[in-house]
Amino acid sequence: MRGNSQARAFFRGAAALLILAMPALLWGQGLSQGQDFVAPAPAPPRGLQVYSVSAYAVYYSSGFPDTVTFQPGIGTFESDLGLGASTRIGWQRMGKESSFSFLYAPSYTGRVRYAAWNFLNQSLSLTGSRKLARKWTLDVSASGNLTNLAETFFSPTVFGSLASVPASFSDLAAAVLAGKFNNAQLAAILTGAPLIESPGHNFLYGERMLMASARTGLSYARSPRLTIALQAHGDRSQYISDSANRSVFQSAYLIPNTTSAGADLSASYSLSPRTQLGATVGASRIVSALQDSYITTSTGSVGRTMGRHWFLQVHGGVSVLSPVKQTIYYVLPSGPQPSGGGTLGFRTFSHTFLGSYDHTAGDAYGYGAVSTDSVNASWNWKRPGRSWWVECGLSQQRMQGNGSGYGNMSNWRVSGGWGRRMSAQTALLAQYVYMRYAGVLQNSPYAFDQSAVRVSVIWSPHPSLAR
Repeated sequence: MRGNSQARAFFRGAAALLILAMPALLWGQGLSQGQDFVAPAPAPPRGLQVYSVSAYAVYYSSGFPDTVTFQPGIGTFESDLGLGASTRIGWQRMGKESSFSFLYAPSYTGRVRYAAWNFLNQSLSLTGSRKLARKWTLDVSASGNLTNLAETFFSPTVFGSLASVPASFSDLAAAVLAGKFNNAQLAAILTGAPLIESPGHNFLYGERMLMASARTGLSYARSPRLTIALQAHGDRSQYISDSANRSVFQSAYLIPNTTSAGADLSASYSLSPRTQLGATVGASRIVSALQDSYITTSTGSVGRTMGRHWFLQVHGGVSVLSPVKQTIYYVLPSGPQPSGGGTLGFRTFSHTFLGSYDHTAGDAYGYGAVSTDSVNASWNWKRPGRSWWVECGLSQQRMQGNGSGYGNMSNWRVSGGWGRRMSAQTALLAQYVYMRYAGVLQNSPYAFDQSAVRVSVIWSPHPSLAR
């Protein structure tokens, strides 16, 4: 009965988002058949800047249940309210031969009922690019994110960030399909260290967690059509203990920490102005308390601009899992496994839609999964000249368990938002998020769902960044 009620709650939330979005979708469709034109984004301000300041009120449908502590059967905490504020501070310098930027974004949310969960969240990202010679380019990026479960409700995703950038269809397609950037905002999103894409992070690492990531890549443009790139990366995710919360709950994590590192060699070739071919060979090692193994993957891809508004990219290949040591927690399959997926993009005068599906061997957390299926989608509607916009997003991840007590794990996040520019420097944004976790742990099924609503007032000294 509980599972049925949670499923009904999910579908009610998804249906509500669809009903809210449908009028704008139908209205905007009639306005989207003309020329695909997007006014160029204003040049980002140089030097040290306060990009935005926001104040918000948030409602949580429930506190965090016992399943977060992996102690089923204790109970669920009550609903709660919170008040908070955040800011985005950055600095950037763009030139013909090099560019560098950093962004620091702290936020603090105070809870009314559960003050022990008050927390200062912080994130820092750095990106840089330098042309070493006429055909060589060096890219570096790093990020750190200290966050809690409540903050991940409203964390931006890659597709959500891309959909909100005022870029033309050709710029968006070139960035996603070929990694060619004519827009600085698209470049910062796609070349920077990764954002939190899955709501499963905090479920595995606990109420409070730290993420750190670094990337460096060297690319060689052999010709205008052919580019070869080598990239190295490292990532760290871990549980952060907090003695102040010991009185609320005890152990709040499944995996204390995960460290991974690897490298990829890739080639990209423009078969025609509309068709892009690619190939990648990569290897990485993932180490956690549950797993220590290598993953080697070889993939090929084809990307094509389908018309004036659509582009599509598909990729496929094989992956091989090689355990460094076996434990009682997992048993990895031997031999090659298929991997693949695709990305679909759509942009018109008013609409932007991005969606993807990926099937990969193993998992990125060191959980010991056999494979991972991920779905991400984002839709944004905003007609140039209008003062309001609508946005929706979906993230889903399912890990196939290994049959040794750690079974299948699935998590969902459905989000929707409505925003309105109140003045040249001020905007109002209302957001709704639904999250659900379900799976099997030590042969016992568990499920947890929660929703939240946040209303924010955003101010920026730069009108183009008030949204």
